[in-house]
Amino acid sequence: MRHCCVFKAKDIYFLKDTALYVNRRLSIGFCPVCEKPVAELVEERFDGIEEKNTFAGAEANQIAMRLREQILFAQSARNFLKIKPKPYGWKYGVNKCTKVNGKVKIKQIARDFYGNEEIIKIC
Repeated sequence: MRHCCVFKAKDIYFLKDTALYVNRRLSIGFCPVCEKPVAELVEERFDGIEEKNTFAGAEANQIAMRLREQILFAQSARNFLKIKPKPYGWKYGVNKCTKVNGKVKIKQIARDFYGNEEIIKIC
């Protein structure tokens, strides 16, 4: 995206197709130079031509509010779904001792470095 300079989008929203356009996406971010909100709307026509429109400041807020009903999903929500609840990759073990009715129980837990954990065994 380009405004005052090249910058990275904070989030990308994928929009519904219309009668004229397909593969629509709205990228939203902030310019690192002037710190204004910037939105870039990228749409592909059915004949294959891609159109890019960039909005800055109040126009960026207006275009985001106008297109919010057409949002199918956001890139940040999609990335969040990729996180698995079970440990993967490098794992390490943790043993926890608990007392229940005077008896000691040991839980063996497998954890990964992403914060996911799974109970392996209760002795």
